[in-house]
Amino acid sequence: MFWAVACALRAPLLAVPPSRAAPPRLGCHSCARRSGALLLAEHAAASERTVPVADQFGHARFQLMKNIEQSLVSITADPQQLLEAVVGLPGIATYDREAIMTYFQKRPALMVARTLDFLTAFRRVKAAWSMNVSTSSIDRGDVLREELAALGPLAVKVGQTLSQRPDILPEDVCIALKTLQTSNKPFPNDEAYAVIAEEFSAVGPIAPGLPVTSNCDPDGPTLFKSLTTDCIASASLGQVYRGEMHDGREIAVKVQRPDALRQCLLDGSVIILALKAIQGRYWNGDLLAIFDVTAAGVVQELDFRNEARNAAEFRRSLDFLGYVDVPRSLPELTTRRAMAMEWVHGRHLSALNPEEQMRMTYMSCEAVTAGLVLTGMVHADPHEGNVMLADDGRLVFLDFGLMSTVDEPVMEAFAAGIQCVLSKDYEGLVRAFIDTGFVGSPIEWRAQESDPWQRTHPDGDTTQVMAKELRERMEACPGGGSRFGALSIVLGDMGIFWQMYTPPYVILLIRTFLTLEGIAAQVDPSFNIYEVALPWAVQRALSPSTPSGVQALRNSLLTDDNKFQWQRIDTLIEQQQAQQREEREARERAAQLAVGEEAGAESMPAAGSARARLLAEESAAASPTLSVDADGHAQQATTPLSSLTTVLGSAGGATLRSIARDLDSTELLLRLASPSARPARRLAVQRLPSAGQRGV
Repeated sequence: MFWAVACALRAPLLAVPPSRAAPPRLGCHSCARRSGALLLAEHAAASERTVPVADQFGHARFQLMKNIEQSLVSITADPQQLLEAVVGLPGIATYDREAIMTYFQKRPALMVARTLDFLTAFRRVKAAWSMNVSTSSIDRGDVLREELAALGPLAVKVGQTLSQRPDILPEDVCIALKTLQTSNKPFPNDEAYAVIAEEFSAVGPIAPGLPVTSNCDPDGPTLFKSLTTDCIASASLGQVYRGEMHDGREIAVKVQRPDALRQCLLDGSVIILALKAIQGRYWNGDLLAIFDVTAAGVVQELDFRNEARNAAEFRRSLDFLGYVDVPRSLPELTTRRAMAMEWVHGRHLSALNPEEQMRMTYMSCEAVTAGLVLTGMVHADPHEGNVMLADDGRLVFLDFGLMSTVDEPVMEAFAAGIQCVLSKDYEGLVRAFIDTGFVGSPIEWRAQESDPWQRTHPDGDTTQVMAKELRERMEACPGGGSRFGALSIVLGDMGIFWQMYTPPYVILLIRTFLTLEGIAAQVDPSFNIYEVALPWAVQRALSPSTPSGVQALRNSLLTDDNKFQWQRIDTLIEQQQAQQREEREARERAAQLAVGEEAGAESMPAAGSARARLLAEESAAASPTLSVDADGHAQQATTPLSSLTTVLGSAGGATLRSIARDLDSTELLLRLASPSARPARRLAVQRLPSAGQRGV
């Protein structure tokens, strides 16, 4: 990486691939201000175009004045303000790759020194890992954690993600990295107090008993009734204090690390130079475009005003679940570097009992997958430190600086892919890969890594050949049909011989689901995230918004002559009955183990689904008076069949109802009157009245 940086620093600033010659500004507001130096350069360039060629003296004089003015700006301006202007502050923070590189290429010593920091940290970690684990006194997990913490916010975020992946790193290392989630090395309290006082315009002391910050009146009114002397949690970008308002409201005060902006932008500039050096050599996708998406998320995360807006939108998007909540922020105490929000009484995963852990994991996966295929708004950082189970049973998400948004066509493609994984429809899964941009159209392959890509395959249709290989690899890979991580491994291996891409939008989604799956694996090693997502995938498939989705739904329900494909309803009914039977057996098994274990009662087969295991644990843990709650949870939990009736009576079911009007009604009535349709008639009696009420 050092040589890549050294070479890039000597290259022209605009020596980027043609397709990226003018990278877009990424962010939620396009009106953010550019730095004074950039505006001045643009003004100068425009003025130069209007100067007559013959007026050489005037042009030279203007150039001299421009250089003097730029020098004065760089000498007299506040360095922090110059840095903030790179991301459009004091407006809303936005990411601009060109502005970042312009700023730091004028400061090459910083970039070279930072590259050396990365190399030094790598050597230390490598040395610790090369030692014999059983005989060495050095803890490799501690070394990795300390090095990541010392490198700053971006490295800490990598460590937080890896801490949830015992399938990637040894368990002892994952345990060591978990402290990066809420117990990262804090910065001095005095610096945090100064940020709070400045951001909240404190007149007097922040709170009784705390040191008075500069420019504040020691005898002035206190900002808070109370505030903890030390932070109660510290993560990648900031740390949190617990306090109380003068009106009695309990609050959490989040304060950004003073050097967070500079550190993130400097690290980003080093990474950009490294990616430019390897672009097109080791990866099929546009590495710079991928990094742009990730960096844009981090820059927005550095502005707490974005976080407050994201939190409110996330809460509204999942309000229909009834159990998801987020802390409400205080608008009058929300700025770029500090924010106050309501205090949540609850516990994180490590403090829960096994039954509570299972419930929180199930709800977390259900909420995040609903965001992926229904609402299009996904929490991009759901590690253990950002998810809590409130004392009243609510699932509370924290930290909304890093979010993912998913467009309608992509949501439909993901929904189709989830159904294909569970039904082992690998040709359909390949088509879903094409729709999401993972695989190009036409599909390309090669026999050897050194061969050129080809669009035909000697074994036949490329879709069928790829699907066959995908099936074989998925069935051979542990957890192939239940773990997102297993699918990632399979696709990584296939990417050598099949042309695959990494769409920029998907990077944060991959991080989300690898993190979430890592949490689930700790609680239940056989947890199937696809199974939890299935009801939402069915609901999305039944309420398409794109022409291709509408056609796919029509083809799945009606034949070419508009006759209803009854096997689809039969399949849903069979799934519902099997799930109900499994849940009933799980509760009976829990009851048997509770009262008949000593008498030698036979134990029933273990529950196969995550939902059934959750109900079994609830039943086993509940007293007789509380056992009804487990049944109530079973009735309220979403299933593929309930998704059908939900959509049928909702505004989103317009497409489904339109298709229903096209079917052969005579054939439908005759079939409904037959003995084989008795389960469907019973279902209609049970479900359609409530669906109609929801529609009204």
